[in-house]
Amino acid sequence: MMNEPLFQTHDYAIGGKMVMARAEMDAEYTRLLQDNDADAVKNVKTKLIHDMAQFILENNLVEFTHYDDPLSFRRQIAVRAYLAPNDQIRILRSVIKV
Repeated sequence: MMNEPLFQTHDYAIGGKMVMARAEMDAEYTRLLQDNDADAVKNVKTKLIHDMAQFILENNLVEFTHYDDPLSFRRQIAVRAYLAPNDQIRILRSVIKV
């Protein structure tokens, strides 16, 4: 299908990291994508998303905080990562280039 993606992080002045990867697909799989094969598109997206999540976890790019409630002896845990939808990333790119 494709080689294993190479993930990298980039620091930005906005206070976060952008995680990105590049991978190459063989000619047969490229043809399936060009033909808009729905299963092929879904498989590529699913694999890249799972690989990215694994990279984020292994590189501690997620912030965890907790709060202990002394009355109930329970703990609340929060997890945070800087993420933005694709249309907002385009806005970020144009701001950074200026």
